[in-house]
Amino acid sequence: MKNSKYPFIISAFLVISLSLSSCGSLLKQAEEAVQGDYGPTYSTQEHQTRTFNALWNDLAQYYIYHDSDKVNWDTLQKEYLGRIESGLTDKQFVDLLHELETKLPAGALLYQSRSERLEVDTADFSTYEGIGAIVGFQEKEVPHVVILDVIDGSPAEQAGLKPHDSIFQIDGSPVLQGEGLTVVNRIRGPAGSSVTLDVKTPGKEARSIKVTRGKLTSTGKLEASLIPGTHYGYLLFPAISYTGMLDDVTASLQKFTTNQKMEGLILDLRVAGSSRGWPLEDLLTLFHNGKIGEFYNNAKQTQPVVITGKDSFSSQSVPLIVLIGQNTNGFPEILAASLQVGNRATIIGEPTIGAIETTNSFYLPDGSRIFIEIASFRLPNGDDIGISGVQPDVTVAAGWDDILPNADPVLDKAVELLKEKK
Repeated sequence: MKNSKYPFIISAFLVISLSLSSCGSLLKQAEEAVQGDYGPTYSTQEHQTRTFNALWNDLAQYYIYHDSDKVNWDTLQKEYLGRIESGLTDKQFVDLLHELETKLPAGALLYQSRSERLEVDTADFSTYEGIGAIVGFQEKEVPHVVILDVIDGSPAEQAGLKPHDSIFQIDGSPVLQGEGLTVVNRIRGPAGSSVTLDVKTPGKEARSIKVTRGKLTSTGKLEASLIPGTHYGYLLFPAISYTGMLDDVTASLQKFTTNQKMEGLILDLRVAGSSRGWPLEDLLTLFHNGKIGEFYNNAKQTQPVVITGKDSFSSQSVPLIVLIGQNTNGFPEILAASLQVGNRATIIGEPTIGAIETTNSFYLPDGSRIFIEIASFRLPNGDDIGISGVQPDVTVAAGWDDILPNADPVLDKAVELLKEKK
């Protein structure tokens, strides 16, 4: 259905549970299985079978695309039950369910064993350890990691890493196509340890750098500026949302319109991805008005999203351009598509991957946990962004790792179109 190119911050753990308020009424609240020596005693095989059947039933009931023909569900179920019946150790059973993730469309299922779940649940996400870079994965041509953003003051910044750089080798071993974003497990690590990266900056020769990992607390920040020589505002949204991002957007709009007229606005979502608290509806309130579409699940339940627009420093009337790319995912995709279908903005860049499905967690009888894509988003014209992604009005085939300093063909095209609108 889609490629696994979700942005990833190189840290100690992956935050995998997203709470999407717009479709809260469609979500089943997960309840942890009761642990203890109560009730009947099961053999290891019986316990594994019960756990697998619970997982399978949750997939059948809640997975948004379960009715599609991309998976032969009956054949897959028989195969995995047969392997369980052949006799598996606890570790082999965990490995089996992790393997199942790879047999389904990307993002459909994420499995955590009980120990993996406890590790995530007890982790302190107020700080994390790593190099402080937010990355995507590029599988075509030569597989490599693309740096989407670098956290201010981080070891990555101190080592000279910058957005648009690419990493081709880690401690002397190449990035492999089959790794996807799991390659970050070879980059991140405890504070004080080091990693050697083979890096290429667009337009420059490849180089090898050594980065000493550290402990970090911050993420990215919104970047705001006026395009030189114009009255066009430019907002580059970070890969990871943060508290106060909406306030920064509003403050930037005020600055762009102080003692001058803002003649155009460019929203750059090329590295923006969903994270807890991404202000989708608030941003749409600034730039749009009316029904933007609906979340829906495979039980045909829907949750319409209707926006009451509010003009803030000419936000409702300013000519609007939105930049998208292969690393745009989640709520930023919905923002771009809604502004496009409502004829509010022109979309420029490369098609997005359609990673907008809402994920919810479910506990299994052995204390493990799964995350299943249970809802997607449908535009007023009937398009499902989870299937089609966002298609630009103007395609400019330039990836994040193709951009040279002061030479950004996607941004240049946006400026050109705004000048034509005058």
